[in-house]
Amino acid sequence: MYHILLVEDEKLVRDFITEYFNKREIKVIEATNGYEAISLINEKIDLILLDIMMPGIDGYEVCKQIRSSSNIPIIFISALSLDDNQLLAYQLGADDYITKPFKPSILYAKCLAMIKRNYHDDLNDIIKYGLIKLDNNFHQVIVDGKEKKFTPKEYAMLAYFIKNHDRLLSREQLLNDLWGYDYYGDGRAVDTYIKKLRKLIAPLDYIKTIRKSGYIFSKGEH
Repeated sequence: MYHILLVEDEKLVRDFITEYFNKREIKVIEATNGYEAISLINEKIDLILLDIMMPGIDGYEVCKQIRSSSNIPIIFISALSLDDNQLLAYQLGADDYITKPFKPSILYAKCLAMIKRNYHDDLNDIIKYGLIKLDNNFHQVIVDGKEKKFTPKEYAMLAYFIKNHDRLLSREQLLNDLWGYDYYGDGRAVDTYIKKLRKLIAPLDYIKTIRKSGYIFSKGEH
């Protein structure tokens, strides 16, 4: 059974999610505020569901503190639906953002898919492309001889680019394959993660922007 940490100050929402999830493959550990959430994080937690507006420290600060030491997947669940809120969540390292109200079945499916993507079947598989090496056993990334820290979504995007190197990938393809067909946001999530990825693999200039078409991940010139 998988374990998620649910950080939510509204009891009705916690009960709603916990009841649905606990009857299936995911056990829910509950936290009512950010400070409690940080104290509950351990190696057994497979994913964090994180509200934004909470007493004490808000979800953004919790995400920032978690990302300083952990790459555990984080999904924001919030009534704040403005694009700027979602953009900030992605900039802080969140892997997905779901707006309230939502169907428990959709939330559960997203959580389960993200957890399973984080558990690679090819645990001993090492992927190399140019000066980049990915070790799926430890989610380790080596760029030009230096180890870099990647969040699960950043890692998934890099692995996807490498798998599809030298192919033109549209923003729609990236959204569909990395966020899912039922993703509620817009293409700015892709833009945000492209910027983060470029910074992480610098000085390598492997991500080429093809104007009005998409991106190509390549060692050559395009």
